[in-house]
Amino acid sequence: MAVLRSSDYRGALETIQLVTRAGDSAEFARLVVERVAKHVPSDVVTLNEVDPVAGRVRYAAEPEAYAMPPDAPAILARHADAHPLIRYVAETGDGSARRISDFLSRAEFHASSLYELLYREMGVEYQVALTLAAPLPIVVAVAASRSKRDFSDREQALLELLRPHLSHAWRTAYEQQRVRMLLAAASDGLDRRGSGVIVLWQPPQELVPGTIASVLGFFGVPKRGHVLPLAVEDWLAAQAEAPPGDAHPTLARPLVGRVGLRRLILHYVPPSAHHPGAIMVDEARGSISIARLQALRLSHREAQVARLAIEGVTNPEIGARLQIASGTVKKHLENIYRKLGVGGRLELAALAYEMVGS
Repeated sequence: MAVLRSSDYRGALETIQLVTRAGDSAEFARLVVERVAKHVPSDVVTLNEVDPVAGRVRYAAEPEAYAMPPDAPAILARHADAHPLIRYVAETGDGSARRISDFLSRAEFHASSLYELLYREMGVEYQVALTLAAPLPIVVAVAASRSKRDFSDREQALLELLRPHLSHAWRTAYEQQRVRMLLAAASDGLDRRGSGVIVLWQPPQELVPGTIASVLGFFGVPKRGHVLPLAVEDWLAAQAEAPPGDAHPTLARPLVGRVGLRRLILHYVPPSAHHPGAIMVDEARGSISIARLQALRLSHREAQVARLAIEGVTNPEIGARLQIASGTVKKHLENIYRKLGVGGRLELAALAYEMVGS
């Protein structure tokens, strides 16, 4: 077993103290590559954080100006099975610090497709890497590479000493970032009169327990492997494509689900620098007042017709209640749709609740 020096322990303690103060994943990544490069001198030290579900990739390198081939990520992804360190982690789940030379001789490494296509061009002859403990499917890996000499047992042991502390620090930074994101999304969402907020993280995060269950109750069970119903996912995709800041009433519409007289109204909160976007969830019961509908520039009679239509009352029933002909009801609805720029009852309900609330 390699014997660590007193300077190794001092350096490790200093590194741990620094990285545990990182405020987010980006700061954590920068500190890690800088500290590893200081204590394990290398041509380049890299940190890759990959969240395949969210489609997020974070990359940091020391030195920052290191010239990485532009197609390196694609080559590495295609030939990951040929990388002995990646293969070892995939097969065993053991993310401890390992060297390529622990698995392959130099001749075997030179004969690999990964060396031929990538590492030869980069001048990488030796590499040691470790994987941090992160919730699946997120992968966080730190790698140090050299061209002249292999990594010693002592350097490998130093990285292994750091690994559990780096894992804890990464999780702390991740959680701090998540909490700030949730608070920012909650603030944006509740400013829009919402009673519940779902942050569009991976997976979606509810701020009030039961919010996602309420959405499922109104919009149905999601597809296998998904958290949100298909109707909600399709609506989110359409909302994300709407021009930002467009105040036209036919754009950025809420999604309305109905169970009897109960309505669940979903409003899209666009992403900001502090959070990835959210859904503001508001449950409405009963009817919208005539006065509120008239605030949308409807006449008193049109407001009466609109309120009953929003409640799901049929045209003949509306006519009977208001003592007007069914054809007149149809004409009123056509005028209402034209005035408000909507295409039917569902859009009418969504717009009414968006513009005047429940």
